[in-house]
Amino acid sequence: MKILFINPSLRPGNSAHLFLPVGLGYVVTYVKEHGYDFDILDVDAGNYTNDYIEKYFMKNKFDVICMGSIVTHYRWIKWCINMIKEHQPEAKVVVGNSVGGSIPEVLFQTTKVDIVIYGEAEVTIKELFDALKMNKSLGEIVEPHVEIPHMNKGYPSTIKGIGIPGLMYRAKNNLVVNNGKRKAVKNIDDFPFPDWELFDVETYLKASKGVRGTFTWKYKPEDAVVMPVNTARGCVFKCTFCHYVFWHDPYRHRSAENVITEIKQNQKKYNANFFNFWDELTFHKLGPAEKFVDKLIEADLKVHWTAAIRADLMGKDIDNKGNLIPRKKRLELARKFVKAGCVHVGFSLESGSDEILEAMNKRVKSKYFKEQVHICKDAGLIANTSIIIGYPQETPETIKETMTQLEELKVYPSTGFLLPLPETGMWNYAIENNHIADIDHYLTQITERQDLSLNLTKMSVEQHKNENVQRLDRLNKSFGNPLSKEQLLKTCLLYTSDAADE
Repeated sequence: MKILFINPSLRPGNSAHLFLPVGLGYVVTYVKEHGYDFDILDVDAGNYTNDYIEKYFMKNKFDVICMGSIVTHYRWIKWCINMIKEHQPEAKVVVGNSVGGSIPEVLFQTTKVDIVIYGEAEVTIKELFDALKMNKSLGEIVEPHVEIPHMNKGYPSTIKGIGIPGLMYRAKNNLVVNNGKRKAVKNIDDFPFPDWELFDVETYLKASKGVRGTFTWKYKPEDAVVMPVNTARGCVFKCTFCHYVFWHDPYRHRSAENVITEIKQNQKKYNANFFNFWDELTFHKLGPAEKFVDKLIEADLKVHWTAAIRADLMGKDIDNKGNLIPRKKRLELARKFVKAGCVHVGFSLESGSDEILEAMNKRVKSKYFKEQVHICKDAGLIANTSIIIGYPQETPETIKETMTQLEELKVYPSTGFLLPLPETGMWNYAIENNHIADIDHYLTQITERQDLSLNLTKMSVEQHKNENVQRLDRLNKSFGNPLSKEQLLKTCLLYTSDAADE
């Protein structure tokens, strides 16, 4: 059985956004350890054109072709699936990640995909390969006349089946069978570390040099060797704008010992000196965060790292039981972060308006964000945040409120417009209020949240854009104009002013 994995390019030609594919790294390493051989078409590292990719599939034949991406890359995934099936109609095409898990019904309707994996993929795809290798059924239809409802209105739902969990597949008569969710692996320490030798690791490491970002605050660009480490899966929150592959799974954290072992391995093998903790949420509670950081201090790794933390982890002065948390204790934790090698923490405030934060289900107050920024600066930690503009409650006043806070705090945000994504609260809102008439058309034309794809506010599109750009421009000037006007809504470059390092 000849197997191919595809690693798509989310931002073709932009080496500043070339990162080792952590999710795919885990999947291919897991199936390799279970005895499967495969090829990888790394579109990202190779910067391959669509023409090159099509010619590749005209020359190279496979039995199973696997791919996945975030849902904003639907247009390319749709093209790739249908192109492959045109040249290799007998091949089984498998799609995972959030583009598979959030819109399976859409994919089955608009493409010739055979199988969709939703949720954690390692065990599911191994069991899938086992079944395909032995020519076994993927499952059985249990209730052929009962459809499972889905919020993607206008698209056929799926038939309930039983078989390999975590799979949907196209059965006879074009029926789509849903085998149900797979229970998430409880102890993620059990997964093998990603084997980066399966990829063109040198290309990825070379791309990390000279890239404007967090590591340049401690290293000369030419001395930086940056690698990702996934420390946690899932998230404890369900923000109404967010969907990703572990949406329905519980929050799980790797042990500090397991993470340290991986870091040491990559230190020795690649001379890595900076690690991005590549998580949706690395730390959300003071106690577990401190225990983890204490282990890093004890290990004395002599590396630097960055992490994603809750927007009020060090800023909130009262716990869930009503007990006071002294500022001294929270500042002490921040200083431990620095001692352990942390140079930067990102925490997604998303809005300076408490009304909008409530609509987002952020479960955080802007005042705690302010306090956290002050604590980080007092400890010597660089802090940054992301901002989403465009909730239905958004007004010129709330935009001003958000940007004024950031200007006062000297925090430059990664800024973008609200982009309703499938399987989120804002998607439901947009569908129910007829903001999205044609799901396929909407998904085809969206790119990233930096672009205004859908206006849910009472402002006009022009006013919406102008208010955002004008406020960002003012913020930009307060930092000495580091970004051009064309870059204002593309602040994922993680620019941080010198003032933030004071």
